[in-house]
Amino acid sequence: MKPLSPLVRLTVSAALLGGTGLLTGCGGTDGGGESHADRKNDVASLESPSAPNGEGGEPERSPSAASEQSRPQLRLDSSDAERDQYWNAYASCLKEHGHKMILSRGPYSVDQNDDSPTARAAERTCAGKLPLQPPELDRDKNPHFADDWRAYITCLNKKGLKVVSLPDNSGWNYSGEQTLSEEAQTTVDKACTLEAFGGKNH
Repeated sequence: MKPLSPLVRLTVSAALLGGTGLLTGCGGTDGGGESHADRKNDVASLESPSAPNGEGGEPERSPSAASEQSRPQLRLDSSDAERDQYWNAYASCLKEHGHKMILSRGPYSVDQNDDSPTARAAERTCAGKLPLQPPELDRDKNPHFADDWRAYITCLNKKGLKVVSLPDNSGWNYSGEQTLSEEAQTTVDKACTLEAFGGKNH
C-alpha cells in the first residue's frame, strides 16, 4: 500500500493528511509511474468532485448541493482518527444499504466497480455522510490554489519525495527512484500539505 496523500483524498485524492485505515494506494510502482491521484483509498475515491483531485465536473453519482450542508467537513489539521471516523461511517452506511464491499481488503473497502441500482441508491442515501475535503484543497474555493500547489510540490521535493506535478495541477507522479520509506513519504506529504495550503504563501 502506498502512503496516503492528503490531496487525493484529493483526487486528490486526494489524500492527505490521509487516514491510515481507509485510503488504498493499491498496486506497485517502478518509482516513476504512479499518479498522486491514484493513491487514494477505495472510500475516498467516492469523494466530492470539489476536491482538487482532477476529477473535474459533477459526476452523475455525486451528492446534491442540498446534501452538502449536512456533510462532515474535514480540516487540513484533521487527525487520522477523525478522518477515519468520517470515512468509516460513510463506508458503513454504503454497506448497510447494499453497496458491494471488497472485504478481503478490510471492512470499509468499497467496491468501486459496483454500478448497480442498489449501489446508486446507497450512495444517494449516504450522501450526507460523505466527508467534504478541506476548503483549502478545493480549487473552486481557494483562490490561491495554483500557488499553494506549486509550493506543495516544491516542499515534497525539498523533503526528499521526488515527484513532478501533472500539467493541470491535478496530481503528481514519482520521478526517479524513491529513497523514503512509505511511512516517511506519508509524513512528508502531511507536512507539506499543511505548510503549502495553510496560508503561509499568501
